[in-house]
Amino acid sequence: MTPIPVAVLGATGYAGEIAIRILLGHPGFRIAHAGSDRLGGIRLADAVPAFAGETDLMLSADTPETIGISGAQAVILAKKSPEVTKVVPALLARGLRLIDIGAEFRLRKVEDYQTWYKEQHHCPELLASAVYGLSEVNTEAIRSAKVVGNPGCFPTSILLPLIPLLKARLIKPTGIAAISYTGVSGAGKKFAEANNNLFYAVNENLHSYKTVGHQHIGEIDQELSVAGGGAIHCTFVPHLAPITRGIHTTITADLSLNISEAQVMDCWQKAYAGRPFVRLRKSAKDVEVAHVTGTNFADFSCAADGRTLIITSAIDNLVKGASGQAIQNLNLMFGLPESLGLLHRGL
Repeated sequence: MTPIPVAVLGATGYAGEIAIRILLGHPGFRIAHAGSDRLGGIRLADAVPAFAGETDLMLSADTPETIGISGAQAVILAKKSPEVTKVVPALLARGLRLIDIGAEFRLRKVEDYQTWYKEQHHCPELLASAVYGLSEVNTEAIRSAKVVGNPGCFPTSILLPLIPLLKARLIKPTGIAAISYTGVSGAGKKFAEANNNLFYAVNENLHSYKTVGHQHIGEIDQELSVAGGGAIHCTFVPHLAPITRGIHTTITADLSLNISEAQVMDCWQKAYAGRPFVRLRKSAKDVEVAHVTGTNFADFSCAADGRTLIITSAIDNLVKGASGQAIQNLNLMFGLPESLGLLHRGL
């Protein structure tokens, strides 16, 4: 096949770095533009020494003109700043298709975006038509999408197990709660005061953060409500764990009348049959971060006590929770097998 040219904006952050790493080994895509407004004009391998000997890519400014000259047909936005969306209309006008790893296109209403992110959106007219990029759930819409908003890492670990159960009415829509533990890479390469991700605060320690009002609640509730056909709220509390990467989530939900653990597993098997990145484990204790680190897999399982369903879920926050799912979506958008370039550990 002739590789499709792709631009990666924000190539030196964690999400950009993982996207670059996947694309370097991907037979269906080639990197036409590696972007950095701050470091334009230097070699990627000088900015990110881990790439020494792997690529001679030069970093370029993330402007519509530079991206257009590169010949890219698709853009991966790997920047956290909402400022990045200022270039989106110009890129779409050039015919490029876009996947945003950040938060700018996850929420369908601009007022919800402003509520959860406390920012003004630079192209609110695109929110209604952007597709929420949960690959296994919105597959067909992703295939034809012009703009895909990649899910957050925590929501991916929560929504994948819950959505089929709500659609099948196996769990009640009230009283859903999720407790998640994430590695420090989830905060990016900079110190984040809100979650105190300095080494001394994390090493041999464990603590919650943003226990009320975490920004991911907006998209979690949005997608659960779509699945359940009415307003649904999930209580969500994140924790910072002394690991580099990975997310482990424990979810509790009330079972509908006479629903068994076996029926839950059967529902998942039917919902995700043939999907390469969902792995159902035999028991909740078999779901571990170590099993998914460096991969695009989502592992989950459950246990039930007759009234309450307890779900355990694990993903790699940088791969399935960010860049891996972005490239899974890119595969879908360009008619490629969704697992292409993603079935190897060590991303």
